[in-house]
Amino acid sequence: MQTVWFIAIGALWALYLVLEGFDFGVGMLLRRVREDAYDRRAALHAIGPTWAANEVWLIVAVVAMFGAFPGWYAAWASSFYLPLAVVVLALIARGTAIELLGKGEDERWRARWERVIVVASTVAPFCWGLIWAAALDGVALRGTEAAGGPLDVFSPYSVLGGLALVVLCRALGAAFLGLRTDGVVRVRALRELRVCGPLAALLGVALLAWTAPDGAVFVALATLALVALAFARRPGRAFAAGSCAIGLLVGVWFSALWPAGLGGETPLRLSDVAAGSYTLTLMTIVAGALLPLVLAVQAWSYWVFRERVTRAAVGAPLPSPVDMIARVAEKRGW
Repeated sequence: MQTVWFIAIGALWALYLVLEGFDFGVGMLLRRVREDAYDRRAALHAIGPTWAANEVWLIVAVVAMFGAFPGWYAAWASSFYLPLAVVVLALIARGTAIELLGKGEDERWRARWERVIVVASTVAPFCWGLIWAAALDGVALRGTEAAGGPLDVFSPYSVLGGLALVVLCRALGAAFLGLRTDGVVRVRALRELRVCGPLAALLGVALLAWTAPDGAVFVALATLALVALAFARRPGRAFAAGSCAIGLLVGVWFSALWPAGLGGETPLRLSDVAAGSYTLTLMTIVAGALLPLVLAVQAWSYWVFRERVTRAAVGAPLPSPVDMIARVAEKRGW
């Protein structure tokens, strides 16, 4: 049961980082893909129906860690309390900004909250990549408590993990906007994808080459997904490749961690900090009953909101003949 729940926790983290990954990517690109307020609304409407639901999987993943391996959760949380605190603040700031951006008519008000979305959407995936790369790179433990300082989480490998996840999320967000929007937003998103895709592949392959070779199968598959992302020209293929790359990267980290939850000179063996068999059995029954229902509801919501978000859909007025003549005159210098 311990092995099953470790795999399940890895799958939950992969699901969270994939689903929230393109939300983060859209937030990072918000100022890059919009030409005016209607483009900004179109980009935010693309993730509007689902971004809050995607955060549910973070709660599920953390609760699963706490329930199945309470000692692992204690060591993990105490070792990475600084980046975890920053992540919580970033998620709060992003959610607040999304809700408040449209509450004021002043463009300066909206621009300030737009910048908050961009910064928070960049900081959060960096911290998640930093945390899981540092978990593998090694932390100092005294039992199930952190023995080092809060800055010990930073190392060349963990920083590379954070940067790689940021660029992967940015590429995934660009591909998602290419699928869900049209007009200026889509054109600019695909332009960003042509830059982010190869860069994400470069950083991802470098990170995989640096990672312990315990998960050789995951490393090989993740490398193939990154190469596919680098050469993808259609947003659908790029989105599939980027999703696979993020999910498989999590698989690489978790397969390299097993049977320890945290690396280091004195690794934390999960068998020593796992919950009892009764707790694991009860969690399995509850998860088996509820998770399919949650997945079905979320899949249904994605299906319902599958149509492209256009400028007309967010209230942009159609150009009049006078506006079209004025634009032609402006371009030709009349």
